[in-house]
Amino acid sequence: MYRSEAGMADLCGGTDSSLRVAAAVRDCLAPLRVSGVFEPLVEHVLRGTGPKALATLRERPAGADMVAKPDLTWSAERVAAVADLRPGWSPRDAETARLTVYRIAQADVLARFGQVLHAAADRTTVSGEPSWLLVLADDVTRAYGAADGVDAENVQRRWDPHTLAEVARAGDAPGRTPVHATLSALLYADSSHWAYRRNRLLESDAGVAFLARYADEFADVATGFEDHVRRYVARLCGRRPKAHAGLAAELAVDADAGVRAEALATLSRFDGPRQVDLLRRHLLTAAPDRLPDALARLADLGGGVVAIEEALADGGAGSADPEREQLLGRAVFRVRVLREAEAVASLPPVAAPQDADLAKELRALGAGGSDGDHPWHGVEGRPAMMPDVRALRDAYRSAGMPDADRRTAALLVTRTTHTRRKIGAFLTPEDAERWWPLFAERLDLADEYLDGGDGRRHPDESAVDTTTMILTILERFPVVPEALVPRLTSLALGANRHRLPARRVLGDHPGARAAATAALSDADAGTRSSAAEWLAGPGEPGVVGPEPGWEFGAGVLHPAVGALPASALWWLDRFREQALDRGVPADDVDRWLGLARPKLRTARDGTGPVVGRLGSPLMLPPDVPTPATVWDSDDPDGSCEHQLIATLDLAAIPPEATDLPLPPDGRVLLFANIELDDVVLSGGAVYVPAGTPVEERKVSLDYEPYEYDSPEDLDDELRRTGDLRLIHGVGLPSCPVEDEVLARHPHAKTLQDVWSEQSDEGGEWQIGGYAADFDGYGDPAPASASLEEGVRGTSPEDWVLLAQWIGVPMGVLYWTITRQDLEARRFDRVVVQMYANP
Repeated sequence: MYRSEAGMADLCGGTDSSLRVAAAVRDCLAPLRVSGVFEPLVEHVLRGTGPKALATLRERPAGADMVAKPDLTWSAERVAAVADLRPGWSPRDAETARLTVYRIAQADVLARFGQVLHAAADRTTVSGEPSWLLVLADDVTRAYGAADGVDAENVQRRWDPHTLAEVARAGDAPGRTPVHATLSALLYADSSHWAYRRNRLLESDAGVAFLARYADEFADVATGFEDHVRRYVARLCGRRPKAHAGLAAELAVDADAGVRAEALATLSRFDGPRQVDLLRRHLLTAAPDRLPDALARLADLGGGVVAIEEALADGGAGSADPEREQLLGRAVFRVRVLREAEAVASLPPVAAPQDADLAKELRALGAGGSDGDHPWHGVEGRPAMMPDVRALRDAYRSAGMPDADRRTAALLVTRTTHTRRKIGAFLTPEDAERWWPLFAERLDLADEYLDGGDGRRHPDESAVDTTTMILTILERFPVVPEALVPRLTSLALGANRHRLPARRVLGDHPGARAAATAALSDADAGTRSSAAEWLAGPGEPGVVGPEPGWEFGAGVLHPAVGALPASALWWLDRFREQALDRGVPADDVDRWLGLARPKLRTARDGTGPVVGRLGSPLMLPPDVPTPATVWDSDDPDGSCEHQLIATLDLAAIPPEATDLPLPPDGRVLLFANIELDDVVLSGGAVYVPAGTPVEERKVSLDYEPYEYDSPEDLDDELRRTGDLRLIHGVGLPSCPVEDEVLARHPHAKTLQDVWSEQSDEGGEWQIGGYAADFDGYGDPAPASASLEEGVRGTSPEDWVLLAQWIGVPMGVLYWTITRQDLEARRFDRVVVQMYANP
């Protein structure tokens, strides 16, 4: 029976750990026997004979990959080749041997073993990567995490940051000091090295003690990492806040919003005076765009506003730094003025939740004290069940939370709905009704949200237009708050999407109207245009509003796009703002906006004018055949009829609603077969002119729709929706663009990424505009020119999107046609394509 070399060493001399380590190293590196580099590398690990063997290993000789990735499943042939040279060897023996090395080897041997692993992986060290020490730490945590038994437990017990620092010192690991190298190795993360296993070493009791002991080195290393690592560092600071107070305060004014939020959560463990002391030092030094979160915290702390006022007096004011002066001054105004402002009206009493279980849970949490965040997660996710969110605020207060108002308001940008959207992303007036009393009591919080921002604490989170959000809430106020009138008037006279809701909030406030009248003579052309638009709306005598789309600049938008309703242009304005924030030059953004097309789309809530119906009945003129795929015209069974998906009433579609030359009336019937085998169909539509006699057509559908039991099952689902209701929308290219487009629009990829984020979860159905991208498959419209089913002799630029349905399970249906055929009403030449990725 085969025994590993490590096992034989145990039998021959179990007390001699050096023999066991030597045998274990030979088992670990056994795959290198097939390439002839085995012995030099074993000698290097055990005795440090020199780096020459490592250079050979970096050339990736046979067996190196098996050493670098022992947890992969290797072919029987590869394993047999090693076993031929070391009879009985198996990958499992190599894994057991690694545990022996990691359990008892000396630090210098471990360092050289890590260097071998790094060389075997053929990793080119990138800037900031701590090289072999990271690879070793990864493998140690992998090895004991994948095994059971006493050896694995002993390895886990041995390895902590102190052990890794000893190895770093023995192997002269890259880094200013062994501690720096250790911290870098444990925190570093990239696509090849996930840090979650190494992070556990830092989260252990020994790791927490290590970080506290080397707090200065930790702060020095941590701030140089990527955003996601700094967020993790900010959370780690919370394990020993006193040791890392300075680092947490530094991260509280970090460039990343998520880091700032985590750092402020750590600082909240200190009393108020200590927090003020830690944060005030940044008021005159941190970049102004990083200060709002810290200022909001200071505003809620006793002595915090005094610290802000002192900073203003000490140098925050003056022409040298007007942005900082304005920011600090606004923070003081919020505390000294807005918090002291009289209530806008008689506020209603706090309404308890009608759900008895929720009301009981709130009372229990309030009585139980603020024992961490976890017990609150359940109720924080259910504000939609509260007629007044102040009930949650009061529970926070009863539990002793000092920031109850702010914490409640923050749910709008931190918690998600069942659709994974932030609560505040698309507030309806009904939603806003439960929030307005809270903000009526805290006008300073309303003013903070008027500053804007997207509410993100992580790049993958959905964005919230906080200005739009709070304006929706302010619209529910019985009267406009006088203290906010100047700021709301400034918004109302602006050129961005917020001007219209700001005007609705102001209503007929006499001061605001007077400001608008005065702005007609303003030196700024944009302000004059905005004022004219505002006053012309209700019919102010002698005032003529600007041309539609004026807010984007002359000639930026196509006239048909500029004439779209404000609800559609809202998306383009938000897109422009975010594209500029991403660093795209304004001229490039404007050129891309010139590509915008009008369209009709499904609203998020399914409302809108009826423009057709979904599903049967199929109503066709008696002499018009049902569209079908024909294989053999001489065989009665040689065809497959297509299924009716939707009937469009063209008279209900305003001519300016799309960029398509649609007939002014009549009906268009859209057909398709929802199956994976036939993804392209020709003749996918029928046009029935107005007044043409029709009759109900019975069809025999002989196909298996993807993810449906039968065509009848699909039709039942379509008919349950019934009316097809669409609203005005606007589109920009989202499919991968060709090289000639990239030449004209070098920032196209970034612009498309930004546009992909402009969604309210509507848009299941679409008429006109651009096709939605599906997994990078390409634009189906120009692609139709090269399809066998397409119209011969057409060019890609001739083709347009007629309609699109994203309701197909894991796919999209597209109906495309040439503009020439649209004008000639040749809907029989429509091509249907289904892009799917089941």
